[in-house]
Amino acid sequence: MSVLIAIPVFRVGCKVGIDRGRAWSVIDELVLWALTRQSKSIAALAADADLPPQIVVASIARLMRFRLVEVSLSESSVAFRASAYGLTAVSSGNPLPFYPKRLSRRVSFVIDWATGDFFPTRQVRLVTPHKLEEVRRSGVEVRVVLVGGGGPSMSHQANLNRLSDIAARGWDEQVALVDGRTATMRDDEFMAVRVIDGLPHGLPESAGPTLRGLVQEAASLPAGTTQVPVTYAGPKESLDPQPVVHACTFDPADLVVGGSAQGRCLEALLGSAHRRVIIHSTFLDAKRFAALSDVVRAACARGVTFDLLWGAELDEDTEHRNATQASEIARLVREDRDLRGRFTVHMRSTGSHAKLILLDTADDGWVAGVGSCNWLSSPFQAVELTVVLRDQLAVAEVAVALQNLVGRRGLADALATEMAITARDLRRAPSLGGETQVSLIVGEVHDRVIRTASGAANICFVVGSHRLGSTARPGAIMQGEVAAGREGVRAVVLYTQTTGPLKNRHARALAEEAQANGLMLVRTKKIPLHGKFVAWDKDDVVVTSLNWASASADPDFPWGDVGVHIRSRGLANDLISRLEAVFPEMANASAAAESV
Repeated sequence: MSVLIAIPVFRVGCKVGIDRGRAWSVIDELVLWALTRQSKSIAALAADADLPPQIVVASIARLMRFRLVEVSLSESSVAFRASAYGLTAVSSGNPLPFYPKRLSRRVSFVIDWATGDFFPTRQVRLVTPHKLEEVRRSGVEVRVVLVGGGGPSMSHQANLNRLSDIAARGWDEQVALVDGRTATMRDDEFMAVRVIDGLPHGLPESAGPTLRGLVQEAASLPAGTTQVPVTYAGPKESLDPQPVVHACTFDPADLVVGGSAQGRCLEALLGSAHRRVIIHSTFLDAKRFAALSDVVRAACARGVTFDLLWGAELDEDTEHRNATQASEIARLVREDRDLRGRFTVHMRSTGSHAKLILLDTADDGWVAGVGSCNWLSSPFQAVELTVVLRDQLAVAEVAVALQNLVGRRGLADALATEMAITARDLRRAPSLGGETQVSLIVGEVHDRVIRTASGAANICFVVGSHRLGSTARPGAIMQGEVAAGREGVRAVVLYTQTTGPLKNRHARALAEEAQANGLMLVRTKKIPLHGKFVAWDKDDVVVTSLNWASASADPDFPWGDVGVHIRSRGLANDLISRLEAVFPEMANASAAAESV
């Protein structure tokens, strides 16, 4: 008996750049480290490391080829020592310089809808629905698998991982770039597996047991069966990434508070950019871009390339207004000979409320900013909060967030691929450790963090939100009341304006109710607050783009809001003191509450 099993598949193809080259070994790094202390001969190195001289010779020869080691001649012997370049490479803490050979390769692979297994296209037989009908009319029994219950992840990261597994051949190769212009994806084809007398033909050798079992089960169904409904049985994509905590050092000055301070911070970051800047600003304003054009132009003159992203998508009017501003900024770029070709304005909204900046520097590696400031629309007058991250492992998380924001077109998005490769390279940096703990938070993790904070606070609990809206009670007020319910805990929710159906009279009623429960609901007066934060006790601060008191995270789009949690000695105390200096109403409300 012969049966043709047709399994629906995605087919993805693109042209990739492969970096081929042998990575540095532990022995190479050990030899270089030994030669930074004093000059040594081959025999001395072999004896100290207890290695055969041939291995030491091979290691030194490669280190010399990359100018990391040089010869030290004396009258009696020949020795080797680290060059000035090699000494800098060792002391910097960064990976040793790597100069691979770039190869170009066309890659195509298929992903079956039923189990998520993926294979090089050359290993499978693909047929179209039209071809299946021809086979059926020829008298062959055809059974089409119908998949329900979701399907394999087709996110940019998932497809990049598959691409890397298939394109890179061995440890000495890695994907360095993906040509988005050549990327294609089809979802109208089937993988054809012929089962003859119970034996499958055309199934790739690397097929997993789930896919093999599905083929056997489909083949064993009664004659005349044309459709085989199944439930997706492969791995599912997690839409709630868990925060990864990085131990590092943190300078309190990198928690930037204020309005004009944000402008100075942005100019300083752009002034330090070496080759690359990516900015995500929820809203855009062509006039604000023009005001920054001098510092942007100076960066472009140094060879820096920019990508400008925006995420406004509240309603059609908001999206249209910001799309118009994006078009105007693009026009300004086209008409400026210094910016043209180096500044890219993305015309489609990411749909995210995140405020992010990522750039590389010549001396300090990559740097990122996470906070509340709309870099390309803010007049820098309201109080904003931004955290500047310099630890390379923490910065890698920001690169991943940007990858997820722009990677909805799969492998066709060149910026998403660049961010994925940048994150991969940054994660190779050694952890330098330190007393500070930093983690990026996205999506519903915001809800868990504020609940944890309200339950853990023993001294103070302060929430800052630009707006007070219909979600204020579950989003911030209830959390503050939980904290205020413990003796000795000062709880404050600070906001600037009401929004949506919530009116001023409702806000006054909420404030009276909250005060009865020990929580101070405080509205700013002369100086507006646009920053979004939570600070509790002495050390913990979360800075984010999420309006805690007027919005909630979207579980289906975790990267709609991005924040950073920092636990650093005295940081919360310092932040609250700085805010009370700007907003004396915070301290006044607390004093009034204590006098009651």
